[in-house]
Amino acid sequence: MIDELKIKARELLKNKQVDLIIGYQRASDGVLAMPCFVDREEDVDKLIWDVYCVYNLANYLKDYAGQKIGIIAKPCDVRSIVVLLQENQLRRENVYIIGVECSGVIDEKRLRLGAKDIQESATFGVKCKSCKSSTPSICDYLFKDKEKKGKISEDKDEYESVRKLEVRSSLERLKFWEEEFSRCIRCYACRQVCPMCYCPKCVADQAMPAWFSKGANLKGNLSWNLIRAIHLGGRCIDCGECERVCPVGIPLRELNKKIEKDIKELFKYEAGANVEQKPLLASFDKDDPGDWIK
Repeated sequence: MIDELKIKARELLKNKQVDLIIGYQRASDGVLAMPCFVDREEDVDKLIWDVYCVYNLANYLKDYAGQKIGIIAKPCDVRSIVVLLQENQLRRENVYIIGVECSGVIDEKRLRLGAKDIQESATFGVKCKSCKSSTPSICDYLFKDKEKKGKISEDKDEYESVRKLEVRSSLERLKFWEEEFSRCIRCYACRQVCPMCYCPKCVADQAMPAWFSKGANLKGNLSWNLIRAIHLGGRCIDCGECERVCPVGIPLRELNKKIEKDIKELFKYEAGANVEQKPLLASFDKDDPGDWIK
């Protein structure tokens, strides 16, 4: 599969179909993977693909607007691309999607804690266990997993952890999130790694008016994290990157999954599922529930 990928990448560059290919290369530790940017045929051999290719590379597409870019993308990464296309942040003709079948990627944090066998399901990301498809919904070229490692996803309620929070009282939920957000150091790593955060000027950086305290205090932390979660409503594709990069381990994915669950139940809408579909907040249906307005 890797050889086939390199051949395709070299062909795209040689034929000038793309100016740049965004993919993965081996990190300096010889184990993990890191983003790789290839614009010359002789550098194609750097490219890799395996269970260590965790990063959502769609985040980098925003930096190359107007250029023809090839990107190696997992199914969850492709959902990010779909949302960016829906929101007119990309032009489809400028993005060549090199789709890869994916049976799951490792959880870097669990690996660092000493997991011995990467094939053990416990070492794969939680997001992978609720992933519905190993094949990208759209792509220009698909690399199939010839090894067929088997299904990593589990047949169970993907919102199980969310439901455990929902049964708590509102005060208990507030206390839970206040305790979690009290650890936030306002590094904004969650924002930087998110493909959906592309505002020219983030609300967190505005000074006139200042929407909330910029210091790492509970009031400001709560405002920042809740505003960001609301901005991702109907847009988050559950790539889990925000939680992966959080240096203090705040369960940001739980908050995003709660909003995802509510949107799916209320509006029958799933982010990144259909490139032909309008974004949730750009569409109107007279049958949409309106009780929340009251």
